Amino acid sequence: MVKQEECWQGFIHCKRLGECLRAQRSLANSHGQYGSYILDCTVSAALLENYLRSFEQVYRINHVPTLQKEFEAFLQDPTSVNHECAIRLQLCFAHGALTYDDLFSLRPYALQWIYEAQSWLAKTENSHPSISGIQSMCLLQLALQAIESLYGDRVLVLSGNPLRSAMCIGLHREPVGLPRMLPSQVEIRRRLWTTVLELVLEASIESGQPVLISPEDFDCRLPSNLNDDQLHCESTVRPIPKDPSLHTDNSLQIALGESLTLGLTIAKLWNKVKQEANYVTVLQLSPQLTAAHQILTTTLKNLGKDTSLLNRHICEMVLVRYVFALHLPYMLLLRDSVFSHSRRECIDAALHLTYRTLPLSDTNEPLSELLRQANNEVRCPRFGRLTACGSGSLRSAQHIATSIIAADLNTMISERVKTATGSALRVAEECWLLKAGVAWARQRIEAGQENVKDYVFFALVLAAAEAALDGKSVEDEMAVRCKEAITDAEALVSDMTGGTTIGRTGHGTIQYEQSENDLEDIGAFWASDFPGLDWGEFIPMPQG
Repeated sequence: MVKQEECWQGFIHCKRLGECLRAQRSLANSHGQYGSYILDCTVSAALLENYLRSFEQVYRINHVPTLQKEFEAFLQDPTSVNHECAIRLQLCFAHGALTYDDLFSLRPYALQWIYEAQSWLAKTENSHPSISGIQSMCLLQLALQAIESLYGDRVLVLSGNPLRSAMCIGLHREPVGLPRMLPSQVEIRRRLWTTVLELVLEASIESGQPVLISPEDFDCRLPSNLNDDQLHCESTVRPIPKDPSLHTDNSLQIALGESLTLGLTIAKLWNKVKQEANYVTVLQLSPQLTAAHQILTTTLKNLGKDTSLLNRHICEMVLVRYVFALHLPYMLLLRDSVFSHSRRECIDAALHLTYRTLPLSDTNEPLSELLRQANNEVRCPRFGRLTACGSGSLRSAQHIATSIIAADLNTMISERVKTATGSALRVAEECWLLKAGVAWARQRIEAGQENVKDYVFFALVLAAAEAALDGKSVEDEMAVRCKEAITDAEALVSDMTGGTTIGRTGHGTIQYEQSENDLEDIGAFWASDFPGLDWGEFIPMPQG
């Protein structure tokens, strides 16, 4: 118990250092002032380009030519554009800052731009919903999840705003059946509605709450395969869509949108209040999900080099979340052969995502190159940067994947100890990937993430696995690794605060009061003695 207490002293100390770090990141601001923290033209242009090459390719929110014109005007004179335009541009900058560098050095600016957007939207919440307002809501929701570490029920509450606003102005209805409008307006409405649906679906899966809409509630079709420069704001001529095999600015949204109905069905099953023990439904949906993934993969491949590796990985990560949502409840029953299909699907998806996300080192690992070639996975450094610097589903998808690998590793180690069977190569592979998971969690702290729970948790899981393989005391090894991980995390967070110290004197004493939230964290993280914890039955759903 003393060992656990010592670890918790360090953990709470890290939490307080994180609070100091958050306070240091706050930039001086005045309520009602927008655009006070704009970086120079070169950096701003790079941030906008980063956003356009990543999020905007998948979540279509803006008409890019119009956005670029507004950006040029904004750079010349920030006062020449209205506040709403400035807010949208700043939110685009915030998204672009995620992949600007490995350490997310522009995080304070990104947080300031998010704060200004929240302030502006709160000020205008009584205004009638509009296309531009919903665009700002969508950008803000993406930013809060990816940058501000918004999780759980807060995500679901936030996603309701753009959904209700969109339905108020009829975005959920097919524009062809509405009063006549310009062709460009038709396509922008379809694009924005598809994005709203993607955000609502993601919020449902992320929060574990019932999805707010069903396919019967809307009839708006997917957008056409058009480039943005084909949409002229004042033209009455209907643009001719490109062939589906040709890449356009809207190709990725269409490709991902094809699985929206399936995603809504899975989310409804995953979050039903009145659960029915019907594994047959899962087995019926599973091949549909596999087919959807194959179609997406084929589509992305056919689009060729015009589709970046970053965007391919973002799209595929969305479908990996569907796999986890469908099969994870049954994956937890690892030792029940009836659910072996779900176990296999979860493990395959976890390995697929992990090879594309984690910082896999080639040094001191003879198996690394062999395993990489065998899995035929290509890692995109920018996608790795996105998952290291980002939050929300950018983090939680990999967190779940690493937890699944840890659970499977625990099962195989148990089988080898009890029956002297099992794949030695698979055990070595998953140990290697779990080490990469620890490195990834540490990398997130280096990128400014003040929450150290992921790093400590995976370090402990790895210690337990290695101790079991080596025939050592699991309890002793975990105690040592816990102390090492927390000491390392304390040093990392302290360095980010510029050496700020929070006093700790005496055994078991910290010079500040523990709050109720601290006690909740303790209960959630150290639910029982780690040596007695069955990792095969404990795959935590990450909440920050």
